Amino acid sequence: MKNLLISLLFLTSGYIFSNPVWVEYYIQVDSPKAAGKIVQATDNLMSSDYVKKNFKGSLHLNTWIANGDDDSTHVFAVLQPSMTEHYSYMQNLQQSKAGQDFFETLRANSVNTSERINSFIETYGTPTNDDIYWILHEFSAQPSDLERIVRAHQKMNEGIKGDFPGQFGLSSVAYGSGDVTHILTVGYSSIAELESWEDQVANNKPVQDFLKIMDKMVTWKGSKVLTNSKVYDSASDLEQFVTKDFE
Repeated sequence: MKNLLISLLFLTSGYIFSNPVWVEYYIQVDSPKAAGKIVQATDNLMSSDYVKKNFKGSLHLNTWIANGDDDSTHVFAVLQPSMTEHYSYMQNLQQSKAGQDFFETLRANSVNTSERINSFIETYGTPTNDDIYWILHEFSAQPSDLERIVRAHQKMNEGIKGDFPGQFGLSSVAYGSGDVTHILTVGYSSIAELESWEDQVANNKPVQDFLKIMDKMVTWKGSKVLTNSKVYDSASDLEQFVTKDFE
């Protein structure tokens, strides 16, 4: 996380992002014992007076179920009102006793593998933290195609409304992911729900129409599956994030 602060300082000096951002910190943890220490350290951090007074977003501690050749085992996702808010919070967190204790445990029990900054665009379905299993479909696209990509998502949403059990969202990758420019995140409440929906996708006309449109504009880069191991949302929840209601 510390390395990313240098990048954020540069970015916020030139850009002010009005859209909410979700920042991912990928870590590799080698044992269940080490993972337990990180969970406890995260619990301590998020219950600290410093976080209660200063953190406006939410934090998701996620565990990968399948992530290809990525060496990370877990990923922190920090949902914040803006890039500026996130940078300010992270900078000050490292100066606090609660932050220093957390980062000390994190360094002792994990290896940071990468970071990524994503800017939220639009959500579909009902945003809820009840959906704890997520598929991340990554793709690359030209900026000139973004309007058509959004329309394709909206059209698919209309076609599956009432049938689709979960939620999905579109985000752009601002920094830190090579040639991946966007992420389609799809959330489900259980593995059974995920499997049931995915099993019928090949015969689902709205979804297949969506994929035909997308295939003309994007290059799919792969898909990953994770679960929310812990969600800390006492300051704001997922619904507030996607509706930009952080007050």
